[in-house]
Amino acid sequence: MLSVTVRADGSSRLAPGYKWHTYPAVSAGWNIARESFMQDVSLVNMLKLRVGYGQTSNQAIAPYSTLGRLSTGPYNFGPNGYATGYRPTELPNSALGWEYSNTWNYGLDFALLNNRLSGTVEYYVTNTDNVLLNLDLPPTSGAESYTANIGAIQNKGLEFSLNGVILEDLNGWTWEAGVNIYGNRNKITSLASGAPEDRTNWLFVGHPVNVIYDYERLGLWQEGDPYLNILEPGGTVGMIKVKYTGGYNADGTPVRAIGPDDRQILNANPDFQGGFNTRVGYKGFDLTAVAAFQRGGILNSTLYGSAGYLNMLNGRRNNVSVDYWTPENTDARYPNPAGSRSGDNPEYGSTLGYFDASYLKMRTITLGYNFQSSNWLGKIGLSNLRLYATAQNPFVMFSPYHRESGMDPETNSYADQNIASTGSGTPTRLLTIGTNTPSTRNYLVGLNFTF
Repeated sequence: MLSVTVRADGSSRLAPGYKWHTYPAVSAGWNIARESFMQDVSLVNMLKLRVGYGQTSNQAIAPYSTLGRLSTGPYNFGPNGYATGYRPTELPNSALGWEYSNTWNYGLDFALLNNRLSGTVEYYVTNTDNVLLNLDLPPTSGAESYTANIGAIQNKGLEFSLNGVILEDLNGWTWEAGVNIYGNRNKITSLASGAPEDRTNWLFVGHPVNVIYDYERLGLWQEGDPYLNILEPGGTVGMIKVKYTGGYNADGTPVRAIGPDDRQILNANPDFQGGFNTRVGYKGFDLTAVAAFQRGGILNSTLYGSAGYLNMLNGRRNNVSVDYWTPENTDARYPNPAGSRSGDNPEYGSTLGYFDASYLKMRTITLGYNFQSSNWLGKIGLSNLRLYATAQNPFVMFSPYHRESGMDPETNSYADQNIASTGSGTPTRLLTIGTNTPSTRNYLVGLNFTF
C-alpha cells in the first residue's frame, strides 16, 4: 500500500509574500497477515506495519495580526477635559508566515483471536518550524504584545491502544473493553532571535514550550529549620519555603539569600495521559462507561496563586476557614497570614497556585435498554426503540486539585481568559483553571426511534 499527496494552502491572515505554502505527504503499509507464509497462522487476523512522512501547516492566529491593534482609553485633562485616546496594544508584523510541521510516523496495527483482541502501537517525531505564538512585551516597549514566528520545537511520543471482546454472547452477556495510553515529549530546539532563552515569555531552548518559570515550593519554614536567617533575611517561621539553588560555604552555610536566580524551569506537561472504556450488555440492557486519566504535570490555578482572590491578604476575604500555619498547626498548606508579604499576598504566593495535575475522572456513564423487535413496535410504525440515561462528568475519582478545591481538574482556559489572572505573569499560551465557566455535570434522558 502506497499513498502520495501534494497540497498547497493560502491564508489571508498572513503577511504578503508569506501567504502560501506547499507541502507533501507519503505513506506506505504492509499487511503481513495477508502474505502466503501467514495463511496457516490462525491466531493472527491482521498484522500491519506502516510508515508515513508528511508536512502540515498552521495559521491559527487572530485575523489582522500582521497589522497590529489599537485600543482606546480615557484620559482626564481636568473638570471639562475628558478625552478618549488610542494606544498600540499589539505591534504589527510584516513577515508573519506559516507554521509548518514535518512528521515521521511509525505504526503497528494488529488483530488476534478471531478479532477479539486488537490494538495499535505508534511512534512519531514531529519537528515544527516557524512556530506561531503571541508574545508579551515589557511595559517599556509601549505595547502589550505581538505575534511572531518564534522558532522551532520538537514533539515525539508513543501511543498505545488495546481493545478486547471479553464476553461474546455468553448466555445473553456481552462485555467489551478498551484502553489507550499516550505520552508526548516536547522541547524548543531554537528561537528565531538566536538567543538560548526568552525569560519574559518563559521560552527556553531545550525545554518544553509549556513551562512555569518560578520558584519551587518545598513547604513552609518550621521552627528548627537551619539557615532561615541566611536564606530569608527578615523571614519568619510559617512563611513559604522555596528551593535554594546556590552554593555553600566550607562550613555548609549558604553563600547568599534566596533571590531571582533561584527560579526554576518547571515542566508543566504530564508524564502520560489516556483513557479507558467498557460496555457490558445483557439481552436488551447495556451499560457503558468512559473515563480519562493523567499522570504528572503541573496544574496552574489562578484562583489559588498570588493574583487570585482566594489568597489575597487585604481584608482576609474568603479566608474564614483556611488551613493556615500556626504554632499549633505546623502541618498546614497555607503560610502564616501574619508572616512575610509581597504586597497584598504571601511571599512567593504564586507557588500556591501550582498543583499536581494528575487525575482520574469518569467522563460519561450511560445505561440503556433496546426494546426487542415485536408486534407492538410494528403496530406503531417503529422498527427499533431505545431508552437511555446518561451522566456526563459525573464524578472525579482522584485528583489532588479536586480534593483541595472541589473543582474539575481539567484546565478550562488560557491565562488571559481568567478574571483572576491579571498581574500573574503567566504567559497567555498556558492552560489554567480560573474563574470562567467550569466543566458542567449533565444528566440526560432520551429515546431513540427508528422507523
